[in-house]
Amino acid sequence: MLYIEVPECILCALESRMQEIKKFGVNDVNNYMRISMKISELIPRGRTPLFIESFEEIMRILNNNDPHAKEKVELENVASSILHRVIENAGDDITRYFEIAAAANSVDVPMRDYQFDIDDFVNKLLEDAVWLGISKNKLGELLGSVRSVGYVVDNSGEFQIDALLIRRLVDVGINVTVYARGLPYEVDVTADYVSKVLNNTNVKVVSTGTRYPVFYNRSLLGSLKEHDLVISKGVGNFEAYLENNLNLKVLFLFRAKCGPMIRMLRVPKNSPVIYSTL
Repeated sequence: MLYIEVPECILCALESRMQEIKKFGVNDVNNYMRISMKISELIPRGRTPLFIESFEEIMRILNNNDPHAKEKVELENVASSILHRVIENAGDDITRYFEIAAAANSVDVPMRDYQFDIDDFVNKLLEDAVWLGISKNKLGELLGSVRSVGYVVDNSGEFQIDALLIRRLVDVGINVTVYARGLPYEVDVTADYVSKVLNNTNVKVVSTGTRYPVFYNRSLLGSLKEHDLVISKGVGNFEAYLENNLNLKVLFLFRAKCGPMIRMLRVPKNSPVIYSTL
């Protein structure tokens, strides 16, 4: 599956990248033409290459290897300041941390039909999730037999919630391996950053080595298959999984932000979703 919906996903890439260079103050019409031409060139390769390599074109236009660096720091700082609310709400209920991790996926760059609002991130962090393919009770039972988890991270800000969940998993005796992009992409955390945040935990961190998500790295698929459970954050990772027709034991945690995702899953717009392939 190259795209969930061909026209919508292509329009999303085009609008997202145009909004992004506008946000960075780009006014030269030639640069907008460059992005349009790059997107046209990438369309036959599918959604993930389209988004990854059009972002690399933006980096070249801006002459900046990490254009969202300042924004990522701000997101992490905001999330850190409200962690006490998460802990108070979830208490000792580890499945509640999964719901909050899904709700935290409101963080993103501008895209078609969705604009990130930091106030929404703060105010909607404790929303209940829509459970698909698994129930909250079933997850609780499942975790009792899980010994190894692969955790695929996504955006800055929400990563602070992920780190809380990762620590909870470690506390109950589960071995956790975190998978992160090796190079900067949008507002995603990198493996180097994850290692710094989790340096005082018994957690292994694995880099994809590139800007591409882990589900595009064939050399890491064997490692992913060895886990009793893979927890994957964000729409981009979910779509990368679908594009490659993989068959892994995955629990996807994300917000349904776009029309194609909403229609495919039949969930309300922007709802937190926990989707199981188990």
